[in-house]
Amino acid sequence: MTRQDLLLALVAAASCLLPGSSVLAQSCPATGDCLAPHGTPGCNDPACCSSTCAIDSTCCTVAWDADCAQLANAFCSICGASGLGSCFLPHPTSKCDDPTCCSTVCQFDAFCCSVQWDATCAVYANAFCEPGDPGTCGDPNAGGCDVPHGTPACSDAACCDAVCAKDPTCCTQAWDSLCVSYAAAACSAQCEPPCPQGSVTENEQCGLYLNDACIAPVPGSQAQPLTGGKACGWLTYEPAGGLTRIDVDVWSLTVPDPDGDGLARVTLGFTCNAGTFAALVPAGSCTLSQAPVHAQVLSCIEAVDQACIPAGQWWVVCTSGTFPQQQAPQSYPCPGRPYSLRVEIDQVCAVPCGSAEPCLSPHASPGCSDAACCAATCAVDPYCCDEEWDAGCVTDAVQACGIAPPANDACTGATPLVPGTPLIVETGAATPSGLPFPAGCVGTGTIAGQDVWCSIGPLDRAATVLVSTCSSTTLFDTLLVAYRGGCAGLQPAGCSDTGLCPPQSNAELSIDVACDEVVLVRVLGRQGNLGRASVLLSVPGAPPCPGACPADLDGNGSIDGADLGLLLSGWGIDATGDIDGNGTIDGADLGALLSAWGPCP
Repeated sequence: MTRQDLLLALVAAASCLLPGSSVLAQSCPATGDCLAPHGTPGCNDPACCSSTCAIDSTCCTVAWDADCAQLANAFCSICGASGLGSCFLPHPTSKCDDPTCCSTVCQFDAFCCSVQWDATCAVYANAFCEPGDPGTCGDPNAGGCDVPHGTPACSDAACCDAVCAKDPTCCTQAWDSLCVSYAAAACSAQCEPPCPQGSVTENEQCGLYLNDACIAPVPGSQAQPLTGGKACGWLTYEPAGGLTRIDVDVWSLTVPDPDGDGLARVTLGFTCNAGTFAALVPAGSCTLSQAPVHAQVLSCIEAVDQACIPAGQWWVVCTSGTFPQQQAPQSYPCPGRPYSLRVEIDQVCAVPCGSAEPCLSPHASPGCSDAACCAATCAVDPYCCDEEWDAGCVTDAVQACGIAPPANDACTGATPLVPGTPLIVETGAATPSGLPFPAGCVGTGTIAGQDVWCSIGPLDRAATVLVSTCSSTTLFDTLLVAYRGGCAGLQPAGCSDTGLCPPQSNAELSIDVACDEVVLVRVLGRQGNLGRASVLLSVPGAPPCPGACPADLDGNGSIDGADLGLLLSGWGIDATGDIDGNGTIDGADLGALLSAWGPCP
């Protein structure tokens, strides 16, 4: 029996053979990568090394060759092992087959690497991990269209093309269960769409053509009102059975304009057999070629189109053919070929790219402020310009626009907080530090997302300072964590994800800062949220530290007009300009500032 053949019996053998020999103790762990062959015995993961060498002792006595690496990839629980399953699909074991993606997701949620790679882990992977090479529709090795698999695309070219037209991620990331659901509809020979609850049913009996008000209209026919935005109907054509007319169903609707801009956004969805379409035209007009919205059915997956149109009266024309030409189908005998029609109307008609909202913060409206970056992002995911700019759009923007992490992404690049001056930070392009939440940090959840770093001090006085994200410019649910000991020896010193300021998602953290001390502050999102935040440091009045320059309120090394302005702006209250630390900015502080005018000693 060759070592390759041992793969068939590996699990049983691993449970029977004991890895406790002196050879294993000397070789496990070693320096080489368990998942790649190398010329020395053993590998760098103790558990994987021991279990593999229990099956094949030469892996620990001669060399960790290709067969050893194959055994490790098949059965070891190490991020990147090919036997673990795709990062983009849930599976019962922990970890996944892409080492970088696996590590990234587990920084967000340790459950994925310690217990199980569940559906939540797969969602994180789709949001934060780079997809692999795009798949090729029709590749016989791509996997069946009716079975989920971790690679993109599937083996039936026509079915694959139809599914990926609906959801491009099926051909760029993984052929998951949603792709399989789409395929079940797209690849069926006949389409039998269900009639959604609340739909209006076509009131035309087979062969009567009561609503054929377009394309050679039948005298006396009228468009049927589309009440509630949903309808079900049937298209007929069967010359041998007396149905010689190519059926046309016309529905009428009113497009309102509650915001008064003259426009409304209409989403048209149509599900039927391939070779049918629905088109939106002005009421009384049947010029299909000028329809601003049309949905051409390519498979039994809903065809969808969307556009902003003038408010008023409109018709939806449903028939067979290739838009804008009506064409006879093969055969639609009574009761006819069923279809479902959906029309949704909203008032989102502003140009999404170039809006006021930042690209690195999620928001409920579509698009973002950087027009070029917005366009590049929406080319990857149209949802970001059609519906809303969510956290996935932020991640897409970072990749599509080549946005580098911020300067304060790492602890060593922490941005100093200037008392009284808000600092705008953004975590959208940041990377996770991977640090756990401090013990006793209540209410933070279990998932630590992208973070940025700020620093406090050294200050000119010892004081209990307040760090706050209470601001209308804070756009996400923030969490603050403070550390002492410098970046090389971080010691948690406090955390907070709530504050006494609206909204509740803002955070406030009080912390004692000694003379000459530097305290580091990590700003991140609760439960993995991300976006833009305003961070403000408030330092109350207190006696100055020995040798300090307390009148230098802005910390530029000189007492000048800027410091005078800061002092006067807080006159009569306990604020940054309280030089003598008596709790109030008053004449004594003004005298102290003027007497110290010029460079700090």
